[in-house]
Amino acid sequence: MILAARALLVDAHTWIEGGGLLVERGAVRRVLTSRRAVLRARGTRVIELDGVLTPGLVDAHAHLELGALLGRVPSRAGFTGWVSALLAARAHLGRAAFERGVRGGARALLASGTTAIGDIDSTGTSARLARALAPRLVVYREVLDAWDPARTPGALRALAERRPRGARVGAGLSPHAPYTTSRALLAGVRAASARHALPLAIHWAETREEGAWLERGTGPLAALLPSAPRRAGLALLDAAGLLGRRTALVHGNHPRPGELARLARRGVTLVHCPGTHAFFERAPFPLARYRRAGVPLALGTDSLASNACLDMRREMALLRASFPRLEPAAVFEMATANGARALGLPIGHLRAGAAADAVQWRLAARARADALEELTAGMPPVESVLVGGRIALPAP
Repeated sequence: MILAARALLVDAHTWIEGGGLLVERGAVRRVLTSRRAVLRARGTRVIELDGVLTPGLVDAHAHLELGALLGRVPSRAGFTGWVSALLAARAHLGRAAFERGVRGGARALLASGTTAIGDIDSTGTSARLARALAPRLVVYREVLDAWDPARTPGALRALAERRPRGARVGAGLSPHAPYTTSRALLAGVRAASARHALPLAIHWAETREEGAWLERGTGPLAALLPSAPRRAGLALLDAAGLLGRRTALVHGNHPRPGELARLARRGVTLVHCPGTHAFFERAPFPLARYRRAGVPLALGTDSLASNACLDMRREMALLRASFPRLEPAAVFEMATANGARALGLPIGHLRAGAAADAVQWRLAARARADALEELTAGMPPVESVLVGGRIALPAP
């Protein structure tokens, strides 16, 4: 079939008036660069879309299972207090609540124009439901042992659990963070990841407290964790062989000198979550430092325990508000192509060979610059969403 639109934003830098996409078996076979080319494609079903067609947005970091915790975990007590409150509130959630969170989160993200989600799964809920959800999912199985040797064998066994697979479902691993995963567990993650070619997602350098415990054994985390390794978190990850192109580090608010150059050399993607950053009222994210170092940046929503909603349009708008001089094209790229890079998926653009994951937007714009302005700062309405060439929204 052919998807014909008023305009195509093939990627953040390519705008085509009146063209279309030739879609075959769920992928873009050819980009048609004019209305004339669309009309010449005889014998092919043409779907006319009265709007601007773009790649689907990519949420590179989510915790869908925590959807029931919206508004229930305040940030006033700081990060360590928030973690304690989160664990207490989560202990009261049952299977049904986790399932509502996953289903509701996937629906909300789809409605915001998101066609792919990198979801951290600690309960097995996303793995169980993934095939029935409309967006494309990479389900990262979360493991941790809090540097407690008694917990390490159980965490290692979890690495061998059956992983979700499907046309729109991929599997990954998420060793939670350097301050919650021992050397032995990180080694197990490395082996499992290499054996099955799995992407990784790891929380890193989110707060100064984790650095204080990891490097000096001090700070509020010292009351919750055993003896510290006395090494920086990134050094632990690098020593375990976990830094590479298939690794996404999340947050990265407090990198040490020299660490950004190391990330760039290893090809790691850094995922920033503007909504969570605003929730905790954190100091400005060091975006300029990452960009100067050449580290690819993607965007994520994190969870409803630390965000007001799951909407990638809002994440882009928050980033624009925090960095008004940042080019809209760079923001859109973070929410599409760079997110796809983090998840290791052939999406994030509409060039030949990409999966046909696309969004039809109601935009007033008639040029690329104006469209990017609306998309990244204006919260535009979504008309329809396609995943793998099939209409996912509105529901068929």
